[in-house]
Amino acid sequence: MKIRRLSIYLVAAVGIAGCASPYVPPTSGATARVTFKKYKDSTTGIQIYDKAETCTSRHNVALLRSEPEKSIVVKADAPLSITMSVDKAVIPLPIGFVVQGCTPTATFVPENGVSYTAELVTERHMCSIKVTRFDSDNAANPTPADAVRIRKWKRGLDEGSSFCD
Repeated sequence: MKIRRLSIYLVAAVGIAGCASPYVPPTSGATARVTFKKYKDSTTGIQIYDKAETCTSRHNVALLRSEPEKSIVVKADAPLSITMSVDKAVIPLPIGFVVQGCTPTATFVPENGVSYTAELVTERHMCSIKVTRFDSDNAANPTPADAVRIRKWKRGLDEGSSFCD
């Protein structure tokens, strides 16, 4: 009985964590830099997808715990979908915690040679990802609202499934 229970817990843990592969930056071609900012004092998970339109072929970029940010190089001039997530245990129960979380996904097209920041923002119990573009003189310029598409994250059945609507 204990082995069966342990097996169930193990399968559940793997299912929750997922099996996304680590992110490997491009080694040639047009590139841009994206710096992900940690959300307040919460551990922030960051993932990107090879296939931006369907949010498939998921890769883990970082799990920001004590680090305030993580910068990566990405392929430029092609759509990029990113997911940033935070979870917070809000009500302790005898069998665990009630968890409140936020997992937005955004899609945009990074331009060659340009740097961006991506940060999770909340407003009126809603969460989103704010993408800011930085020019060569390091001046922040708001990314036009129509250049970033905020999407609804969904849990895929497996790594071959879509993770957004």
